[in-house]
Amino acid sequence: MMMAASGTANRTSSPNKIAVSRRRTLIDLMPRRTNMNRALLAVDVRVLSLFLGVLLLAGSAMAHSTEVVGTGHADIDIPAVQAAVDQGGAVTLRGRFSFDQPPTVLTALAGMQYPAATIRISKSVAISGVGRDRDDLTEIEGGTIPFYVEAPGADVSIRALRFEHPIAEAILVYSAAGLTITSCKIDGIVPSSALGGSIAIDIDTSGAVPTPGQPGHPENISGRVLIADNDIDVSGGSVADNTLGITVFSVGESPNREADLFISGNRISNTTEPAINFRRIGGRAHIEGNVIHTGPISSQKAPRPEVIRVVNTGSYVVTHNSIECEWPDPEAIGIGVFSQFSAWPMEHAVVLDNDVIMSPPAGTVFGNFSAGIDVRGFTRDNVIANNRIRGRARAAIAIDVFKGGTPTNNALLLNEVDDFEGVPVSFGQGVTDTLVLGQQRIAENHKIASGTR
Repeated sequence: MMMAASGTANRTSSPNKIAVSRRRTLIDLMPRRTNMNRALLAVDVRVLSLFLGVLLLAGSAMAHSTEVVGTGHADIDIPAVQAAVDQGGAVTLRGRFSFDQPPTVLTALAGMQYPAATIRISKSVAISGVGRDRDDLTEIEGGTIPFYVEAPGADVSIRALRFEHPIAEAILVYSAAGLTITSCKIDGIVPSSALGGSIAIDIDTSGAVPTPGQPGHPENISGRVLIADNDIDVSGGSVADNTLGITVFSVGESPNREADLFISGNRISNTTEPAINFRRIGGRAHIEGNVIHTGPISSQKAPRPEVIRVVNTGSYVVTHNSIECEWPDPEAIGIGVFSQFSAWPMEHAVVLDNDVIMSPPAGTVFGNFSAGIDVRGFTRDNVIANNRIRGRARAAIAIDVFKGGTPTNNALLLNEVDDFEGVPVSFGQGVTDTLVLGQQRIAENHKIASGTR
């Protein structure tokens, strides 16, 4: 079945035929009238994984090498680690470290209410722990923002460390020219009253939601940014806390200081706000193969929580992620693609082959934005294709007017909604020029009633 947003609803007579031919014909069914880059749909994550492995090996070769053995005493461990990273090169941390004492390192975001940090990384360094598996890694106990990276022009790597109950954040990055954070485990984060919550890995040059008037310093972070194969459990927050997994705010400046971001293979659980949260990038972001389970607590401080959120400028591919959303928030969204600013439109994003399960508590009364996947605001030429959406929400996929912006020229192709309770596709008032192929029922102009599912 193919129809525009303004068409009437019909049922396909041969759904099985469509399902069988889904992957074979997907690229051929792309709308010819757009400027979308068809090559994005051919992303091969297996090739990407091999490529990233080579980059990791190449980046690990550093001349100077230092090993530090933890004592479990913060007054010894903190100065020893700081001295080692100040030398740069390769730093191996072994054993158990305590960072449990008041932090003294002011960050560049102190004016945005960020607390002080524990260790400052200011030059190229590769920090690695040791251990046979995730439960036997080098351990860092406590500490407010254990690692703060302000290293202009430097390449920084952090791998194979276990962070036990850090305060506010585990890692904050403000500047770098190349960043790798892999194979780490983060077990619970103590929310900060200054931040109003916590973030596991925060790559941020703005300290708040960036706007065209206050974009932060996106030029501070450029090059390859790889956040991969980390276990992140953000438990510790309540309905009064915004707790997030991986945040990327205002990173990369086109055309000369762009960033290539790979967020891949992470396991993220127990967030009250987005597990993966991108706003305003200059460059390309690949968010793929992450497994996310929100847990049952959502923040009451921020509207419309989204498990994966991609916002404003940048080139995005969101693919092969597995999401289970248990939040009770009536506006909860599995994957949100939007822009609230006409100056920073969301264009050419590809959301492909994701598995989204919406599992709110029984009796949840859905709001006007509840959806498995939601596209809204100043968005155009985006593709939502081959996703599987299950569970219960207002709509499996929604295209909504937002902040004065009306989505245009988007495509919804062959998404699977057979096991979804709710309307497969919903359009906001005035949304037109959208290609829909494969969904069986359409709701226009918010004619689906917000009700109990």
